[in-house]
Amino acid sequence: MTTTLVLIAAGLAFCIGIGVLWANPSRFVNQAFALTALLVVMYSLFVCGAIRDGKLYAKDHTISPVPMLRAGAAILAFFPWLLWIQIKSVSSRNTSRAVIIKSSLLWLCLAILLAALCLTVWYIPSDSTPDREKQGLAYLYVRFVMIVLFAMLAWQSWREIRLQTGIRRIEMQFLVLNVTIAALLCSGLGYGKRYWKMEALMWLGIAFIIGVYAIAGWAITYYRIYDMRQVVGTLMQRSGIVVILAVAVICVERAFSATLPASIAYIVSLSLCSAVVFWLDRHSRTWLGIDGERILERMRTDVIELARTEPQPEKLSAKFDAFLCAECRTSFATLLVDQGDSYVSDRLEVVKERLGLVGLSASGWATPESLMRRRPSETLVDLREFMNERSLGLMVAAPKGSTSPALLMALGIKANEWPFTYPEVLRLQNVAELMDTILTRSRLSMQAALQAKMEHLAMMSRGLAHDLSNLITPISSFLVYTDERFARWSPEYEVHAAAQHSVRVMTEYVQEALFFSKELTPRYEVIELGRILCDVVALTVTRAAGRGVSVRTSLEYYGKVTADAVLLQRLLVNLVGNAIDASNRGQTVTLSGAPGRSGWLCFRVADEGCGIAPRNLERVFDPYFTTKSYGDDVRGFGLGLTICQKIVHLLEGTITVSSQPGRGTTMTVDLPLAQGAVVPL
Repeated sequence: MTTTLVLIAAGLAFCIGIGVLWANPSRFVNQAFALTALLVVMYSLFVCGAIRDGKLYAKDHTISPVPMLRAGAAILAFFPWLLWIQIKSVSSRNTSRAVIIKSSLLWLCLAILLAALCLTVWYIPSDSTPDREKQGLAYLYVRFVMIVLFAMLAWQSWREIRLQTGIRRIEMQFLVLNVTIAALLCSGLGYGKRYWKMEALMWLGIAFIIGVYAIAGWAITYYRIYDMRQVVGTLMQRSGIVVILAVAVICVERAFSATLPASIAYIVSLSLCSAVVFWLDRHSRTWLGIDGERILERMRTDVIELARTEPQPEKLSAKFDAFLCAECRTSFATLLVDQGDSYVSDRLEVVKERLGLVGLSASGWATPESLMRRRPSETLVDLREFMNERSLGLMVAAPKGSTSPALLMALGIKANEWPFTYPEVLRLQNVAELMDTILTRSRLSMQAALQAKMEHLAMMSRGLAHDLSNLITPISSFLVYTDERFARWSPEYEVHAAAQHSVRVMTEYVQEALFFSKELTPRYEVIELGRILCDVVALTVTRAAGRGVSVRTSLEYYGKVTADAVLLQRLLVNLVGNAIDASNRGQTVTLSGAPGRSGWLCFRVADEGCGIAPRNLERVFDPYFTTKSYGDDVRGFGLGLTICQKIVHLLEGTITVSSQPGRGTTMTVDLPLAQGAVVPL
């Protein structure tokens, strides 16, 4: 029976060691842990051999268990050395295994010395027998030194726990401190078993060390990380609730048993105490800071309240970023939305072709610590490199379980370098899905509002343009009929010229209004981008020369572009024309085209003019809103940027404006390189 129990313990230790090594064969702490498991197995085999020889001694006195006992003790001598290696492999930052092994040579030499003493007659004399056990002086010396070494390792573990931060501290808590204290306790129980002749102490020590060993193996291999304080707090809270329930039921049952039958008193006491315990369970989790549901409920409420304060998706996303930074105590947080070939935010981009994205989509989340514990694969290694390069502490894909996530959440490393634990990850996954739903709804609402706005304004502009065209026609005919009938520079001539100018301005307005009111359908074709830029300059050169402004182009992309050439040209002409009107004599307007994020092309039109006041930035795309005030020659009707917005919407892109008063304005247009047909406006 004893041999069977020892072999079971050895088998458990072996399975734990193999499991830890399989989880991540390249990690040094896993290798050291597996080697420790191998020593446990070897020690167990020698113990079984000693038990077997002890039984055979009763039949044949020539067989002695002493050699097996000496060999087992020699194996145990190497445990402090391996524990020291585990401490260093967990606590050291970017230290190679060769350096760690070299620095452990003193411990290795001491282990070899102790092992050599264990193999001599000074440890266990040769005449020691099962019915007459003897120990030499070296036995007491080796035991004393082992206890001192384990005590030193326990103290060093405690010291490292106080010095370390983040995942190293958590692993030190679960791994080294527990195993060291367990080994120290096991040594003490071994002394107790020998001197008090209590066999149960030996089995208690073996069970304890195997249990702690299994917990330590779980702590360094399981990719879902838990905070030891949370684990201990949860265990204490649940245990305390059970104890309180039992004690309360007994006390209340005795109080009611004096007036009620025993069965009824028991049912009443159980009902009353259960109600109180449910209340205590809910509130005690809050008091101990382990109520994840309450925290999640608060976070969801805060996110919903933020959504009610901001209808614009871009600004709402920025508010979500700030909320995540404050909630997770990190300086970096961003939400990346699906943009076709990549996930993009204003601070980060992840192309869909990246291998690591496959691993992230499969698991739904990743932290550098979880990736370090998982078995290496091509996708996980790439994901870990990406996160380390950008100092990310957590990435979450939403919705959970989707192979093509709609949104990615990226968070930086916490200010205290503490890792994101699994309960935190679950909450953030839930919050990420809520944010994705809110942002999607916000974008769809804005798109629907823009669609409705365009249709309404198009109808108004169409009717207004039709009426103005009817009114302009007879006036224009009259001006043509009376042309050259007045003496040059006479009052009548000047009035006639002013009337002609007014008719031209009104005609231009009618043309813009009619263009804006048209139901346009893009005609996509492969275009030559350089030719488009040259045509834009040719169409605006007269306007630029009239104001003494130069137009400069810059093209950094020479690949294929699929777009509607007419609409793209009209878009750029409008933007360059606005920039010319805002510039002063001698200034330059720059039109540039360059690769944007993956699969996109970025156009920028920048001027050095007067800029736009901050209060007007949000209104520049509103129809009939204009800030031009330089005279009738450049005064606008407020439809130019509205038309630009409509064209960009048709071409499936985005348009943004940035400006500093007195220093100029930059209009940025992002368009996909390969566009598809959309529903016409």
